[in-house]
Amino acid sequence: MMSKTYFMTPEERMRKKARDKKLLYASLIVVTVFLSTAVTFLANQL
Repeated sequence: MMSKTYFMTPEERMRKKARDKKLLYASLIVVTVFLSTAVTFLANQL
């Protein structure tokens, strides 16, 4: 049975960190766009 721990080299860890940071920023942009769309839609309903 293989262990669940997976050893990552420092290079792999740096790449994963960079990818996670890009994903975080992209998701923040998507959430911001979604929220502004929702607020605009709700404001127009008044």
